[in-house]
Amino acid sequence: ILRSEQSNVLSAVTVYLACPCMIISAFQIEFSADKLHGLVVAFVAAITAQVVLILLGHLVKKPLGLSAVECSSMIYSNGGDLLIPLVSALLGKEFVFYTCAFIAAQNVLIWTHGVWLMGGSENGGWKKIVTNPNIVGIVVGLSLFVARIPLPSILATTVDKVGAIIGPVCMFLIGMLMADSDLKEVFRRGKNYLVCGARLLACPALFILGVRISGITMGDETIKSVLLVTMLAVSAPVAVAVTQIANLYKSIEDAKIAGSINVMSVILCIVTMPVMTAFYQFLC
Repeated sequence: ILRSEQSNVLSAVTVYLACPCMIISAFQIEFSADKLHGLVVAFVAAITAQVVLILLGHLVKKPLGLSAVECSSMIYSNGGDLLIPLVSALLGKEFVFYTCAFIAAQNVLIWTHGVWLMGGSENGGWKKIVTNPNIVGIVVGLSLFVARIPLPSILATTVDKVGAIIGPVCMFLIGMLMADSDLKEVFRRGKNYLVCGARLLACPALFILGVRISGITMGDETIKSVLLVTMLAVSAPVAVAVTQIANLYKSIEDAKIAGSINVMSVILCIVTMPVMTAFYQFLC
């Protein structure tokens, strides 16, 4: 009944209203040194993970014959729209607080390095970063958290309720995207398997091994849960922003390729994300 071309309103509600509300609501918790420490750990882990993935992407790009769009799809995951409802359902709303570290790190890199990689101006993405609703939500939420300012009860309830719609609405959006996709064509393209294998399996496995070698989670269940949030972000499907950037700076054909990789990664993550989560819990 609903097609992808009718998704603009739902997309706008998600991006400009539900996501920022969920983020601000997540920051409406009692300030403590432990929570601030966890946020710093999450931010360092997010930056480290993204830098390693960028280096890895550039390292394998030529040997594997990846295009700029395919390389970007391997590097950047959907650490926002999908991650927030997933973490909220799996770990509880209080852990959405830690997703903000990955969202902030990725938004800065994808609209600078990602734009540059796909042929855009090196500085063309800064306006996108500053005006990104997620970044605005993080700045507002973090300011209230550090200043220990709670929202008035009626406003807090409103923000919380609006933020809670993000999960169901995102599932509708994904369904609408898949409904308009030629799944035969998506699964017929061989390179899609290579990129999705790297994005959904190799990248999170590398992160998990890094956490295990570092030993940072040993005996600390809180840090283990905080880094589980980062692992979920790293193991998520391809970022929707890759298709958006391809639309802006590459050809229509490149944008279609980005879209087909995105659809395949969303379908396959139904299996791969639980597997990588189990691997993380077993090893770390």
